[in-house]
Amino acid sequence: MTRQVRIVIEGETYLTLQTVAECYHCEVTWVHEVYEFGLLGSGRQVGSDIVIPARVLDRLAAIIRFSRYYGLNLAGIALALNFDEP
Repeated sequence: MTRQVRIVIEGETYLTLQTVAECYHCEVTWVHEVYEFGLLGSGRQVGSDIVIPARVLDRLAAIIRFSRYYGLNLAGIALALNFDEP
């Protein structure tokens, strides 16, 4: 049985944390930590899965870069992402 990884809710596409982790070649537990820290905005619970809007994938890519290439922890990444916001 193929598991649904792309879900449309109220016209917006959502992806499971598992799918996102596979796409970005990172651990799903780390993506879950990023989500729980609040860096991916609000997601939704669909069955046993957490899904996040596809529109936050660019933000996740930036988070991964900050973590992998600059060695920032989640608190440091939160500061870096909010640096240019008024």
